[in-house]
Amino acid sequence: MVKTQFFDLLEAHGSTADDLYALLKESLRLNKIRSTNLVGFSSDTTNVMVGKYHSVFSLLKEEFPHIVCVRCSCHMAHLAISKACLKLPRHDEDLLRNIASHFNRSALRRTQFQEFQDFFNVEIHKILSPSITRWSIRELEQYAPLESY
Repeated sequence: MVKTQFFDLLEAHGSTADDLYALLKESLRLNKIRSTNLVGFSSDTTNVMVGKYHSVFSLLKEEFPHIVCVRCSCHMAHLAISKACLKLPRHDEDLLRNIASHFNRSALRRTQFQEFQDFFNVEIHKILSPSITRWSIRELEQYAPLESY
């Protein structure tokens, strides 16, 4: 079974590739995870983590030649969030899309809505169409003015 999930968050006392690699290996050992099950590695893109020469990934690659490096963890988070959002009810997405269309097609409606944003003392910004990652927290602050509008 292939399983992808957040594994661990550790406090490091050293900052070299060797220190971090040892910490990773110890965490795998303590959690009884066979390192032979590792197929990929993702982290920030600093040299100590994924650099070509003597990084955590290069040390992993020496021990596990099959392992792959996924350099952009933000992209992976985006993909995970996108998949999770597919579990939301379709009618919620339709509502968000209809609200965005309502305002995007009329300058008068945007101006009227701006008055509600002023009244509710929220940041004035354009209502965005939901994308694959849906609305952000910034758009959710518009709930009260939208409801009153």
